Amino acid sequence: MKIQLIETARKSDITRLVPQIVWSGDTKQAARKLEIEVIASSDINIPKVNLSPGNMLKLAEDNGAELFTGYIFAQERTVASNTVRVTAYDGLIYMLKSKATYNFKNTTAEAIAAKVAKDFGIEIMELIKTGIIQNLVVSSQTPYAIITGAYAAAGQQNGKKYLCTMKNNKLVIREKGAVTADFLLSSHLNITSACYTESIENMVNRVKIYDAGGESTGKVENEEWVRNYGMIQEVLHKEAGQDWQTAAKNMLKGLARSGNISALGNTGCLSGTSVKIQEPFTGLSGLFEIDTDCHIWQEGRYTMDLGLHFSGMEGEE
Repeated sequence: MKIQLIETARKSDITRLVPQIVWSGDTKQAARKLEIEVIASSDINIPKVNLSPGNMLKLAEDNGAELFTGYIFAQERTVASNTVRVTAYDGLIYMLKSKATYNFKNTTAEAIAAKVAKDFGIEIMELIKTGIIQNLVVSSQTPYAIITGAYAAAGQQNGKKYLCTMKNNKLVIREKGAVTADFLLSSHLNITSACYTESIENMVNRVKIYDAGGESTGKVENEEWVRNYGMIQEVLHKEAGQDWQTAAKNMLKGLARSGNISALGNTGCLSGTSVKIQEPFTGLSGLFEIDTDCHIWQEGRYTMDLGLHFSGMEGEE
């Protein structure tokens, strides 16, 4: 791995001054984070570097492929240590720090995202199309909340979930889990520890439908789940123009299967992507979506910790 410090007037390779790199992401948080430790000493043989907030850091593979470019938001120095701990976030962090008000009429989530990105000077790499027309009124919300809210509204109609990320410091919105890492996690090859959990804590197996007058007009349910686990009901109040059957089906939640894995690292295993796993002892086998990822480079060793939830058996449609 290579670490580059980017200042206004120059770029510096500081890799040899960085004994530890931690690069992480979470689908429930906007920006990816880079944390590094940088050697700092009064020794005249050790270069002094400007790690002030506002400067940028770039993380790249040895072949030059960019993994992260972000802005230094904090540095921490202690008397007892000869290192500086630096925290940087990618450009999505700025979409959490501002506020805006809009009144969108008869438009799509992708058009809303394009408008908000343009207003805040954010370059676009990819905006997945939904084609679903909506009206959206927002007041004093962050650009990130506006864009993700628009795509969530579309998702209520088509049953899809979307992920907002940055790549090469440009905005990317795609379907969550649509990208599968070109990497197999296996207990025989690269997994060092694993655990697996099944839970019905958040199950919903019946949704009753009500009209504007409060009268019940129907229900959507999974009969097998009701038989196996008992009835756990949610309600949906129909809105004008709403595809209530799709909305109700999207509210159903089955047996949650999740896991945590520690393994040898692979930079393709990022939150919001999927990965194939073969770990028969714990039951972690199939296609899992990555919810959280933490990649660590230290003392010549590269490892990662992943939080996952079950997406489907390998080969399932």
